[in-house]
Amino acid sequence: MRGIVAWVFLFVCGAVQAQIKQSGPYLPPQYVDGIVAVVGSKIILQSDFETEKMQLTKGAALKDSQTSHCKLLEDMIIQKLLLNQAELDSLVVPDDQLESEIDNRLRYYQRNAGSMAELEKYLGKTVNEFKDDIRPKMKEQLLAKQMYGEITKNIRISPQEVKLFYDSIPMDSLPIVPTEVEVGQLMIEPMITQEAKDFAKMQLEDIRARVMRGESFEKLARAYSMDPGSKSQGGMLPEFGRGEMVPAFERMAFRLKPDSLSPIFESDYGFHIMKLLKRRGERVIAMHILIRAENTTEDFKIASMRVDSVYQLLQSGKLSWCEAVKKYATEDKYNRDAKGNCGFIMDPMTGMQKTTFEYLPSEVKKTVDKLKPEEFSEPEMVTTQDGRSVYRIVYLQSFVAPHQANLIQDYSRIQMEAESRKKQKAVDSWVYKHRTKTYIRIKARNLDCDNLTVWEHE
Repeated sequence: MRGIVAWVFLFVCGAVQAQIKQSGPYLPPQYVDGIVAVVGSKIILQSDFETEKMQLTKGAALKDSQTSHCKLLEDMIIQKLLLNQAELDSLVVPDDQLESEIDNRLRYYQRNAGSMAELEKYLGKTVNEFKDDIRPKMKEQLLAKQMYGEITKNIRISPQEVKLFYDSIPMDSLPIVPTEVEVGQLMIEPMITQEAKDFAKMQLEDIRARVMRGESFEKLARAYSMDPGSKSQGGMLPEFGRGEMVPAFERMAFRLKPDSLSPIFESDYGFHIMKLLKRRGERVIAMHILIRAENTTEDFKIASMRVDSVYQLLQSGKLSWCEAVKKYATEDKYNRDAKGNCGFIMDPMTGMQKTTFEYLPSEVKKTVDKLKPEEFSEPEMVTTQDGRSVYRIVYLQSFVAPHQANLIQDYSRIQMEAESRKKQKAVDSWVYKHRTKTYIRIKARNLDCDNLTVWEHE
């Protein structure tokens, strides 16, 4: 059996991704539906199996497709077994967690598509229709993942077990670890003057008055909004719930009534007006227009002098990197933990400070390429993802060239893999025990799977 953690994650992502590829006007589904397997009270549909097969191959031919498809079906059966038990144990996925997962996935696809409009064009349906389609499947995957957590929650691994695991791997089978780095960023944003804020607010007051006189909110958002994520969508935002937006934005969203227009309010991003379109329980659909106060030349001059001063303190050794970030860095709106992490870019897969070079943002890579370990880049002006101009210093704390995995340089990664294997054994044992007690019937067409012969039970 393949790793269930990876499987559950990939099944969630793959199912949604495959649905994007198959649901649009260009590639309509071609399957006649039927039942491939029954696991307790759960079923696996032929259409779901076909979708997963397509995601597995990504359109390429497999050398041994029969074996690969048999393994895939077994993984889908295991996932249904976890889900069946989760429901028997009355595990629950909170609605806000479910909606947050769906929205995160949509934001990922929106970035790939280029805009919300392009994504909807590709899907052949609105984003809200797509969310309704995938919500049941996403809920199932989160429940299965939660069941996995219940099975493995008490598993721990000792240093001795880590060493035994490492020693069990033949030397010629130890993987090559790619280039790894520890990289931090210190960003200083020019301060906004009160005069600039007053001017921005005055601009938005004029836009709001035009909306009240009957002008199209959507057209005004396209013309004037400074939010790059929603401007091209006429100010339309993805559906969101509590805890997903900055506090000021959330408070206003849940205060408004459907089809009403907000007064001007301020958040970390600037000044907004919002139009609430619909509210469904603790979820809302809204449009907004953002106007940010603009910096003056003098603001940039002051910020430049400040970042130069920080750079000199770092170069002289009078200030440590972590002290500099905590004392001088501007709050990162997209990473609230940045100061607590001393500005280091964390590995998205492991959560560790040491990350592979390839995970770094492209503009950071260019700067890191010019640095040696323990060096700081000279201050430079960069543009953030929401269009703000800030000054940045990059710090390369360590650089590890590609090498064969070893306990000295890669202990944390080896420990994680050893613990993952130990958890997998626990799940395998759980699966073996529960499959003998669960009604399972397999009805796969055109598949002769030796690995599935032990699964069927009344």
